[in-house]
Amino acid sequence: MKFLRQVRWQSGDGIFMFGSELLASADAVLPNPIPEDGLLLGLTLFGEAQSGHVGQPQYDFAVPPNHCWALAARKGSLLEGRYAAGTCIAGFSFFLTRAWLLARDAGDDVMGQLLAYCGQLHPCKVPLMPALRSHAMRLLYSSYRGEMGRLFLAARAHDLLLGLIDSHRNNQGTPLLPALPGSQRMARAREILEFRLDDPPGLEELARLAGTSVSALRKDFKSAFGLPVAAYLRRRRLEQAHLCLERGLGVAQVARQCGYDSPANFATAFKRQFGYSPGNLRWR
Repeated sequence: MKFLRQVRWQSGDGIFMFGSELLASADAVLPNPIPEDGLLLGLTLFGEAQSGHVGQPQYDFAVPPNHCWALAARKGSLLEGRYAAGTCIAGFSFFLTRAWLLARDAGDDVMGQLLAYCGQLHPCKVPLMPALRSHAMRLLYSSYRGEMGRLFLAARAHDLLLGLIDSHRNNQGTPLLPALPGSQRMARAREILEFRLDDPPGLEELARLAGTSVSALRKDFKSAFGLPVAAYLRRRRLEQAHLCLERGLGVAQVARQCGYDSPANFATAFKRQFGYSPGNLRWR
């Protein structure tokens, strides 16, 4: 099993967050011991796995893609994530202790609802709203590093937790209507490209991951987003390059990160995209 991305954060009052994208090359199990009574609150961006408490197979459940979820956690129990070979899955989870929830329960209906989840044996699932999904993706695939990365992580983690909690406010509301299968596959293809800007898949791999054919991918992707796959990827990588240059990275380093063999070729593509060269960016 390979972790393609990992994000960890802990607040001053004991909230722990973990986000990841992982790829299982073979069947795998990840154990997660529970340190205190509380609630696991999370979301799954894509992919699917099985989870369950060791010794309690009657409570096994599937972690669904495109959903937020809440799962009661008991001190001393062992929660397993079970991944079939070939699974690629990404998401976030927060661990909220029961004590943390009790301290914030007075007069707050939403916190009271989360406390009620702590008494349930099966997880609660609600649809993942597009805005929250986009927020989670930006956090998981952030390019910030160093002090800026720590500031970004702290701010976005709080926002993501708030969005997750708020998503359970209308748990009995009308479910989101599912996207049409074709548009859903193209949205998945675009997300995969966004996830892997540093190491993009070829057309055949992208089509396989999105659940479509290469010919359909070529036609439907351009129809959905106005650009062929290669042009979309080139534009997004140049946009990321622009951000890196703004943060002071050197042209040669950014060119390599964007997959260009030479700074000259990178500079040509950059100027074609933005109308000015990388060297002139600092003067703008």
